[in-house]
Amino acid sequence: PDDAPSWNQLEQQKWSSRLAHAEQGSWAHAKASSKLQRLEAMQLGQPPQGHPDEYMRYMQLAKTPTDRERPEYTPGYQMRELNSALAARRGVPPVLPWISRGPGNVAGRARAIVIDPADPTGDTWLIAAVGGGVWKTTDKGQNWTGLMDDLPMLQMQSLAISPADPLTIYAGTGESYWNIDTMNGNGVFKSIDGGTTWTQLAATIGDYRFNNVSRIIVDPADEDLVIISTTVGTTKVSLQPTSHIFRSIDGGTNWTEVHQETGTNTFSGPRILQLVADPTDFNVQYATVYGSGIMKSLDRGLTWNYINTGITDFTGRFEMAVSPINSDYLFASAMGTDGTSSVSRLWHSIDGGANWVGGTETTSSSTWLGGQGWYDNTITCSPVDSRTVYVGGVRLWKITLNSLGSTPYAISLMSTGSVHVDHHGLQIVEPQAGGWYILNTNDGGVGFSASGDTSWNAPIAGLTTTQFYGVDKRPGASAYVGGMQDNGTWRSPVNSASTDNWSFQIGGDGYETSWHFDDPGRIIGGSQYNGLARSLDGGVSWSSATSGLTDTGSGNAPFLTKIGKSNARPDHLFAVGGSGPWRSADFGGSWFLSTLNGGIWGGNSSFLDVRVSEADPDVVWTGSRMDGTGDIFVSTDGGLNFDPVLQYATVSMGRITGMAAHPTEPGTAFLLFSFAQRPKVLKTTDYGQTWNDLSGFDANPTSSNGFPDVAVYDLVVFPNDPNQIWVASEIGLIESTDGGASWALAANGLPSVGIWYLIIEEDEVVVATHGRGIWSVTIPGLDAGQTFNPLFETMVQPPSGMLTLGANLRSVADSTQIIVDGSVVETLGPNTAHEIVEREYPVLVDGNVSALFRSYKDLVSYDSINRQLDVFVVADPLANYSNDLSNDSDLFIQGGFSIAQPGGFSDPALHTTHDYPDGQTLITVLKQPIVVGNATTLSFDEIAIVEPGDPGTVFGDFAFWDFVIVEGSLDGKTWLPMLDGYDARDDATWQSAYNSSSAGNSSMYRNRQILINDSFALRDEIFIRFRLYADGFVNSWGWAIDNIDVSTPLPTASPQARRFALAQNTPNPFNPQTKISFELPQSMSASLRVFDLRGRLVRTLIDGPRVAGPQSVVWDGRDARGARVSSGVYLYRLQAGELVEQHKMTLVK
Repeated sequence: PDDAPSWNQLEQQKWSSRLAHAEQGSWAHAKASSKLQRLEAMQLGQPPQGHPDEYMRYMQLAKTPTDRERPEYTPGYQMRELNSALAARRGVPPVLPWISRGPGNVAGRARAIVIDPADPTGDTWLIAAVGGGVWKTTDKGQNWTGLMDDLPMLQMQSLAISPADPLTIYAGTGESYWNIDTMNGNGVFKSIDGGTTWTQLAATIGDYRFNNVSRIIVDPADEDLVIISTTVGTTKVSLQPTSHIFRSIDGGTNWTEVHQETGTNTFSGPRILQLVADPTDFNVQYATVYGSGIMKSLDRGLTWNYINTGITDFTGRFEMAVSPINSDYLFASAMGTDGTSSVSRLWHSIDGGANWVGGTETTSSSTWLGGQGWYDNTITCSPVDSRTVYVGGVRLWKITLNSLGSTPYAISLMSTGSVHVDHHGLQIVEPQAGGWYILNTNDGGVGFSASGDTSWNAPIAGLTTTQFYGVDKRPGASAYVGGMQDNGTWRSPVNSASTDNWSFQIGGDGYETSWHFDDPGRIIGGSQYNGLARSLDGGVSWSSATSGLTDTGSGNAPFLTKIGKSNARPDHLFAVGGSGPWRSADFGGSWFLSTLNGGIWGGNSSFLDVRVSEADPDVVWTGSRMDGTGDIFVSTDGGLNFDPVLQYATVSMGRITGMAAHPTEPGTAFLLFSFAQRPKVLKTTDYGQTWNDLSGFDANPTSSNGFPDVAVYDLVVFPNDPNQIWVASEIGLIESTDGGASWALAANGLPSVGIWYLIIEEDEVVVATHGRGIWSVTIPGLDAGQTFNPLFETMVQPPSGMLTLGANLRSVADSTQIIVDGSVVETLGPNTAHEIVEREYPVLVDGNVSALFRSYKDLVSYDSINRQLDVFVVADPLANYSNDLSNDSDLFIQGGFSIAQPGGFSDPALHTTHDYPDGQTLITVLKQPIVVGNATTLSFDEIAIVEPGDPGTVFGDFAFWDFVIVEGSLDGKTWLPMLDGYDARDDATWQSAYNSSSAGNSSMYRNRQILINDSFALRDEIFIRFRLYADGFVNSWGWAIDNIDVSTPLPTASPQARRFALAQNTPNPFNPQTKISFELPQSMSASLRVFDLRGRLVRTLIDGPRVAGPQSVVWDGRDARGARVSSGVYLYRLQAGELVEQHKMTLVK
C-alpha cells in the first residue's frame, strides 16, 4: 500500500529507540535488532529468505575434486547418463505406488511464462520452473500438469511459442543470473505436440556455448525462425568466456552464431540476458547485456548494434519492454550505482532506442530492485497508459512518468496479497473477451492480478516445484516437515496430497528437520547457518534451539544446516559447525561441543554432515571431506568423542555430498561424492578403517557395475532387506538389489527429478526432491523385524471429566500395560501393528497425573514417553455462568497467566505476564464446562496489546505476527476458534499503546461478545480457553481479561432434559449389593462400569445394545473375577455414545 513506508518509518523510529535503550547482548537488544532488520528488509522489499548464490556456490564446489579447479562433467551429461541408464536396465521394473505429498501452496522458483496463443480466453499458461521442468495449466492456474516427468529436471529458464503453430514450444535450460553460474543446463528442448513429448535439439548438446539459454524469441509468422541468447557460465570460463546470440531458420536443427560478447568471466562481464521482439514487427529486436546496455537488430536478428545514447550507468543488469501502444516507446529497468551503493534506474526512449532518458523519483520510496537487480529484475508496459510500466524486483511496483520524454516519475508499491517475493517475469494478458491482467513469475511460482493491476492471487495449488533440502515424517502418520530453498520450513497435514496446503513453520531458507520419533509434539528444524528452532507443541509455536551452540551465523556455521538424529534415541541430536560436531541430549534444548581426538576438521563448510546409526545410536559419523585438508570422523560413545577414520587412497577425492549409516550394522557407513569419473559411493564395514568403492569407478573413468556418472546426495539401505539400496541422484533414484554389486536406474514410478534427501520411517520411504516437492511410498514389510515404542499420542481431559489416554501400538506386541502414576491400571492383550487404543479413567481429585504405555515383545519391554497432565474434578456443565476473576478457582492456567492487579487497575483480573515472553503460547482454560443452548453468548472485558501484524494482513497470513484467540473444545484435544485471532489493531487505543510502548490500564477495557452457536451445535458440552500466541521476535504488554459471562437467554436442554440420566445408587452406603438406575433417550449401545479410586476398572455391569427408557442393574459388590471387593468408595460411570455421566457410591462392611 502507498502508506506502507510511513508506517514502516514510525516502526523503525520506535524500535531504534528501544534498541538504543537496551543493554548490549541482552534479549531485549536482540529482539529490537531483529525487528529493525525485518522492517528495513521490508522497506527495501527484501525477502526474509532466499540465498540462491550460496546454492550456486555449493553446486560448483560439490563437483570439483581436490586436484581440479572446476567440475569435469561435460555438457549434456545428465541426459546422456539418464538415457544410458534406461537403455542398460533389463526388464520392466515394478511401478511403486508413489504419492506426491505437495506442498500445494508453496511452489518453487519459476522464471519464464508464456500464454498459449491458441486459447482465446488467455487461461492456458506454460511456465519454466527452475529445477522442476515445464508445467502447464489450462484453467488459469487452478490445476497444473508437469510436462517433463520423463526427463531429468534440468534447470529451465526460458520458453517461447509461436502463434504460427502453438503446438511448437521451445524451452531453454540453465540459469544465467548468478555470480557463480553453476546451475548450468544444456541447450534447448523442443516439443511439437503442445508439451506432451520433448526432444533435446542435437545441435545444442555438448557445446559449452549453449550451456545456459537465457531467452528465446520465435517469429510469430514462422515457428521455425528461432533466436536465442546464451551464457556459458563461470565454471567453464577458461574454455569459453563468451555470451552469444544464435539464430535458426529450421526449427533448431541448425544454428548460426550472429553475435558474441567476450570477457564474461566476471560477475560484471557482458552477458546477454534478454531478447525482446517488437510486437508489431519481428524485424526489430532488442537484446540487453549485463554491464553493457542495450543492442538492437533491424534485420530479424542477423546483425546487432548498441543503442546506448543517453544511458550513463552500465553497472549491472538491464531488463526492457516495448510498449504495445507505441512500439517506439521503450522502457528499461536497470541495476545501477550512486557510487556507494546499488540503486534502481528507469531508462526510457520515445524513438525506438535512438535516445534514452533516465528517470528521477518524485515520491518517497526505496529502490525497487532492493539491491538484487542482478537476480530479481523484470518489467512490462501497461496496455492502456503509455506512461506506465510495472517493474519487479523483490516486490512489484507501478511506475508512471509525469510525461513521456521527461525524467520525473511516481512509483508506488503494488498490493500483491499472497504473491511471493523475488520477481522474474511479467506478462500482460488480454483475453479476446476484453479486459487485461498481469501474469507474474517469482521465487514462489506464479501470481496474477484478477483485473488490471489489482486483486492479486497466487494460483499454485498442485504446482509442486519446491526445492527441498531435507524432510522428516511424523511418527505414526503420513505427515511431513521439510525445509526448502527460498521458502523456509513447512509442515504438511496428515495424508497430504499434491494440492493440499502445508503450514508455515520457520523462516529463512529451510534445511534438514527432525520430528521426534516417540513424541509427535516435538519438531526441530532451522534456517541457514545453524539457525535452529524447535517446537514442543507439534508446530503451533517455535522458539530458538541454539542454547550453548556458538557455531551460528555466517562464517561460523554451514549455509546448509544439518541435523543428525536416530529414531533409536530421538532425544539425542547432532549439529555441525566450524568448531566441530555438537551434541544435544534434550532435543535441542542445550548443546555441547564434542571432542575431536586428532585429525583435521577443516573448519566451517557447507559440506559438513552428521549421521547417527540406527543399529547403534552410540555410533555417529561426521565430517565434510576426505582428502589432505579434511577428515571423516566416527564416534562410538554417543558423540562425546570423535576419532578420524582412514582415507580412501585409490584416487584423490575431496568434499562429500552426503553420508549414510547402515540400519542394522553399526560399523557400516557410506560416503557420497559428486565428482565426474570418480567413485560416487564409498563403503566401510569396519568403522572407517578401510573403504571400498561400491559404485565401481575406483581409478577408472566409467563404472564397472552400471552406476551412472552423476552427482549423488543421499543413500538408504532397507532395514528388512539390506541388499536393497537406494541412492539419491540428480537424475532420480539409483538402486541396487544385490548389496551394491550392481546398479541400475530405479525407474519405479518416481519422476526423473533431482533428489536431495532420503529417509526410511516406519513403513515409508520419503523423498525430498529439488524441484518436485515431497514424495513418499509405503512398502509392506519395510518395518518387519523392528519393534517400536508405543506412540503415546493423547493425554487430555475432555469436558466429561475423564482422563483420556490414547496410543498407537506401532509394532506387534504380546501385551501392553497402561500405567498411571506408577500403577498398572489396565493390561491389554496381544495387538496387531499400528493398532490404535484409547482408554478413559475417572478423575476423582485435582492434581498432576503421569502416564505411559509399556509394551512387551518376547519378554523385552518397550516404553512410550512419559506424559504428565494437570487434571481437576469437572463439575456438571452449565448453560449460564459468571466469573469476576477475582481468584483463579475456576481457571486452569497452563503458564503465562495469573490473577493479578497491576498498577492502573482497580480490581484483579486475569493477566498475562507484562510484557509477555517471545516464542511461547500462553493458555488459560475455563474449568467449568459449558452446555450450548439456544443463542449462548460468551462475554468478557479485555485489553489486547500484542504485536500487530504487518499492514493489510489478516488472521492466518504469514505476517500476522502475535495474536490472541478464544477457542472451544468438545474433547480437550481439538480446539476450534470461536472467532478469528486478533492483535492490537483491533482497537485504536490498543494500537496507540503498542506504538508508544505504553502499559495497559483499566480505561482500555473493551467488551467482547461471542455467539458460541456459531462454532458449536446445540447441546454440545465444551471447554473454553484463552490463548496468546507469540512468535520468536517482538512482544508487547500483553492481554488482560475480566468479567467472564456465559448466558443462554432461552431455555436449553440440560443433560437431564435429554432423558439421559444416571441416578444415585440405592441404597448408599450399601452391603452387599446396590441398585443402579439409569435412563436412555433412545435405543442405543451403552456401558456401565465400576472403577476404584485409583481409576482401575473393577467391573463392567453392562456393555452393549440397550432399549430406550428407564432401567436398572444390580451390582453385587464383586469384581470381574467374582471376588468380593473391599470396603471403600467406588465410582460408577454410564456412557452412551458421547453422553457420559458418573457418580460415587460407598461399600461398607
